[in-house]
Amino acid sequence: MGSPARQIVAVFTYRVAAAGALQADPGAICPVACHIWDTIGAAAAGRQTALVLREGNAPLDVGPQPDLIGKDLDAIADQLIERF
Repeated sequence: MGSPARQIVAVFTYRVAAAGALQADPGAICPVACHIWDTIGAAAAGRQTALVLREGNAPLDVGPQPDLIGKDLDAIADQLIERF
């Protein structure tokens, strides 16, 4: 899988490429994850985040919290539509 630094570069490169394909600002993309540590990392980098809840993976009482939380992708999509 590579070092954490390589993984960060890979994620950044993917996000920029995805934003380009969507003709969107990379900062406007909201990562959606089902792992709380992914949302904490993205939020710490200044991104909006969304967490899909899974058993044993509730938000923690530390670090940045997800902007959106839902039981599934439909719930996250509904919140995004309502917000924007």
